[in-house]
Amino acid sequence: MKKQLLGVMLGILTATGGFIDAGAIATAGAAGANFGLGLVWAMLLATGAVMLMVEMSGRLTAVSGKTYAEGIRERFGFRFYLVPLTSELVANVLLLAADLGGMAIGMSLFFGVSWHVMLPVAAFVLLAMVWRAPFSLIENGPSLLGLITLLFWVAVIKGPALPEDVQATLARPAFAPDQTAEYLFLAAAILGAVISPYLLYFYSSGATEEQWSRRSLGLNRVTAVLGMAFGSTTAIALIIVSAMVLMPKHIAGLTLAEVGLALSEPLGRVGASIFASALFVTCLGAALEVTLSMGYNVAQGFGWEWGEDEVPARAPRFNAVMLAFPLVALGLSIIGPDPLRLALYGSAFTALVLPISLVPFLVLMNDPAYLGDRTNGKLANIGLGAVLIIAFVVAVVSIPLLILSGG
Repeated sequence: MKKQLLGVMLGILTATGGFIDAGAIATAGAAGANFGLGLVWAMLLATGAVMLMVEMSGRLTAVSGKTYAEGIRERFGFRFYLVPLTSELVANVLLLAADLGGMAIGMSLFFGVSWHVMLPVAAFVLLAMVWRAPFSLIENGPSLLGLITLLFWVAVIKGPALPEDVQATLARPAFAPDQTAEYLFLAAAILGAVISPYLLYFYSSGATEEQWSRRSLGLNRVTAVLGMAFGSTTAIALIIVSAMVLMPKHIAGLTLAEVGLALSEPLGRVGASIFASALFVTCLGAALEVTLSMGYNVAQGFGWEWGEDEVPARAPRFNAVMLAFPLVALGLSIIGPDPLRLALYGSAFTALVLPISLVPFLVLMNDPAYLGDRTNGKLANIGLGAVLIIAFVVAVVSIPLLILSGG
């Protein structure tokens, strides 16, 4: 029972990185503030896709004993693996910089000081946890604290009623002709923010840390569905409450603080505290996930010793990567644009490189050498093929739409 609970926590932590990190808060808040419920479809589509991908990632590791990164390196060779590894390094440093900024803004809302001042504190908290915290604490702590985001639905219930014209946007999205590029860019950014390849790398590595085997396949399915559903529902709640509060006031949600106003009106000062807490906790969970993912990726790609529960002296290069990566992201946070813009750029770049990391997945999930009798069936391959088509479309349009929408 305890192992099953820990497995579900792995799914919730993974969902935190996919649905309710700085990038997801930025895209969900902007979507609701500018287009009402007109982009809920993108979140639902991304949810189905990421449930499918996460289940496959866990199944690959449970059956083969190999992580997704190890599978790519072994099946396609080290030189090929350098391509997705490099793309992940660029995308993840943008996302980690945004998450450090989100943590800093969450603390600044509590302490009343500039978020720039809190950036080194956010980086210190992250570094302390990746350096000394056991994987069980990293898995369970942010997952349990992240349950505070369920209060987003309390804001939906207590908030003002949605006007009929806003309700209508759920089935018939409405936007002016000059908003077309912005609408399509946010759709691509939502898909890029949620269907992030680092979720697969982290989840499969987490399954290894938890010592999953064939006996864990049922747990894997439950974890993938419940964990991703949790993240999706909280992100959709943020879209709804932003549509309820920000859209009628013509507040575009251009900063994370503006997105926080969506909870402040229905819940008062308590809502402001909830948003600050949720922002800090979810961005911390996402930052831990991204940092561990990069440590896993690099160590597994180069064949180094790795493991969060390993003594640092036994996996020095793995730990060195996890210490260096946040420092690079901190530098970008200090000299770069605000966290919301960094999050949108990170989501756009992730969307651009999606196919690079996802195409090998189709090969691995149909390789009996790795999965034996647990290779994908016909329906699973149809679903995975649909995800790959979405990934290619999003990759083609993301950067042009970013430019056309004015960033």
